[in-house]
Amino acid sequence: MPPPVPQPPRASARSWPAALAALLLLTSCEQAARPPSTLAYAGSGTISDTVLPALSRGFVDAGGVPVDARFYVGSSAGMRMVLEGQADLAGLARAPKSTEKARDPYYVIFAYDALAVLVHPDNPVKALTRAQVKALFTGEVKNWRELGGHDGPVERVTVELSSGSGTVDFFRETVMEGASFGPGRVIPHPNDCQRYVAAHRDAVTFLSLSQGVEGVRRLALDGVEATPATVRTADYPLSRPLVLATRGVPEGALRAFLDFVMSPPGQALVARTFVPVRADR
Repeated sequence: MPPPVPQPPRASARSWPAALAALLLLTSCEQAARPPSTLAYAGSGTISDTVLPALSRGFVDAGGVPVDARFYVGSSAGMRMVLEGQADLAGLARAPKSTEKARDPYYVIFAYDALAVLVHPDNPVKALTRAQVKALFTGEVKNWRELGGHDGPVERVTVELSSGSGTVDFFRETVMEGASFGPGRVIPHPNDCQRYVAAHRDAVTFLSLSQGVEGVRRLALDGVEATPATVRTADYPLSRPLVLATRGVPEGALRAFLDFVMSPPGQALVARTFVPVRADR
């Protein structure tokens, strides 16, 4: 995982509200002729479906403008829209690609997440290696008994694999290593993938840790459980950064929002769902 990009000096919890107020006052003076607006978000559903609404409400409560998650298009398309000026803010559930970095966006890592491999609670398999997970999703492993489990055909469950999803891109790069996915059941929304696995003993899927474990069980990978500590240090093998990106160096309300996300109040909101960058938040 690439290290976080350098951040500006961190304001204390006591000084943050005054700093935000000063920045917003400056912004309002610079943009006095402009009517109130919103910031248009495009990109990862892992971000927009979880922490973004709380961050938007917190920013508004601090005097900012709403962040409108109007483009649920996946990480790759969201970054493309921002780079082409069609949205203000992109959310990526992965690190930026080299081709994206070549266009010189501004981005911050604001949280850490990880992918979990989920099975039915009655599945006796407790842990796998990354190589075994790859074999599961390529179709090389066809029956759970090949992995020490019950006698039942493996049923692969995924979201749409060609959607530009950061979750799929990260899994494809980190686990599949260029191999193709085997045949499986495609379910559009992650929540429905989880519900399906919870109802079918032979099913397996991979989802963000933010999905929780209702009705399913997470597998340890390479002998490591996914915990906040192992995710932040990347000892858990499927840890990943969550990124917010802009077309260039942000100004005005956009800059104020990113500053809020990285502030102690913003990181406290992030910690409700993900592992915050600021360990002391």
